[in-house]
Amino acid sequence: MIRTRREVLQEAALGFGGLALSAMMSKAAGLGARDPHFAPRAKRVIFLYIGGGPSTIDMFDPKPVLRRFDGKPAPFEIKGRALNGSQQIMASPWEFTRCGESGREISNLLPHFQRVVDRVSFVRSMTTDRIDHSTAQFTFVTGRGFTGFPAIGAWVSYALGTENENLPAYIALGEGASIGGRAHSSAWLPPVYNGTAMRADAKAPIYNISRPEGMSEEKQRRLISAIQQLNREQKADRPLDTDLEARIANYELAARMQMAATGVADLGRESEATRKLYGVDHPVSGGYGRLCLMARRLVESGVRFVQVYGGGGGNWDTHSNIKGQLPGLCQYIDQGTAALLTDLDQRGLLEDTLVVWSGEFGRLPTIEANTATPGRDHNPYGFSMWMAGGGVKRGFDLGATDELGYGAVAEHRAGHSDIHATIQHLLGIDYQKNTYPYEGREESLVGVNPARVLREILV
Repeated sequence: MIRTRREVLQEAALGFGGLALSAMMSKAAGLGARDPHFAPRAKRVIFLYIGGGPSTIDMFDPKPVLRRFDGKPAPFEIKGRALNGSQQIMASPWEFTRCGESGREISNLLPHFQRVVDRVSFVRSMTTDRIDHSTAQFTFVTGRGFTGFPAIGAWVSYALGTENENLPAYIALGEGASIGGRAHSSAWLPPVYNGTAMRADAKAPIYNISRPEGMSEEKQRRLISAIQQLNREQKADRPLDTDLEARIANYELAARMQMAATGVADLGRESEATRKLYGVDHPVSGGYGRLCLMARRLVESGVRFVQVYGGGGGNWDTHSNIKGQLPGLCQYIDQGTAALLTDLDQRGLLEDTLVVWSGEFGRLPTIEANTATPGRDHNPYGFSMWMAGGGVKRGFDLGATDELGYGAVAEHRAGHSDIHATIQHLLGIDYQKNTYPYEGREESLVGVNPARVLREILV
């Protein structure tokens, strides 16, 4: 089958051609900033997604009762995936400290986050109906437990458009979740809303965006000018050739994006104090610190939705040796996360920037197997996540898990659809009206799932 140039570029959505085509389609479709359904409290989102199942009972949700049962059978049945079927309780191996004016207890694994915890609201009663990574990750980022649906950033871009014609409205930073690029896909929404993969690399922030070796900026400019002249001459002879229009726009907009993307990824333009705040040169936390700093630079540049993946520091799926793994994992994300909240706040951006932190589920209060280096199995029944800025209360807790940190208590129990509804609401989007026709029906991020805006955490 012969494919058109437009089709080839669309299929290369995460490459240079796809990026340029997305921008071209954006302009042609009038994608510029769109009015929200009602007055927003947030203008942009940074979603810190920690794929792999972070153990929030060891990080944010201390349970003193676990110490009473440490090494003993659980006082009631703990349901896992029955891989090993252990019912032996394991108390958190780490101490917690009361922090800030709110006095909330945060693990000493997170010393930087301890200093900014007053800025966040916890949702401590999260649940999900998926217990395996890929399906749970699909659920949390697309609203469905299977492939083929648009990610939340794509829905936000579809609803609100973009404020920067030189950068995509939706950008994904860092190493993805186990579902890869599908974690930021536009699926059957128009490809202009696809999340564009970027890296904190000033030389090549987007794959295939750099000039070829040996080609100077001036030489590239002359080459593009010559090609454009030929394109215009051909266009005069073929005014209805849409593929030719795509090629012309491709060259024009790709050049602008090349400069914009490399500029925003050049962290060397930041002050030494800012680089130190994020710890960008630290051997453990520097990688994530650079991603968080770049996220701030992107939202400053008008990017609507930035999805930062936190899996690059190691394996958050701590089925074994959690004592050995979790300290390094927390160190990897701790400084960058805290710096992002501090920096946004100091610049006056936190007020209208919503920061969201979550994994797809938590970990059980029991050991998975009786070994010398035990870990914890997946826990979809009760875990924590948090939000900050963008119309969210500071220092507030919504909901709770039971005394063992196993299951969310019934009051204020929340799921992924509630989070999706709340994020859209804070952006001024009516989640029930943000729909798109697909296969004969109006689809949305929430779909047919029950959902509500978590108004308790809103200012």
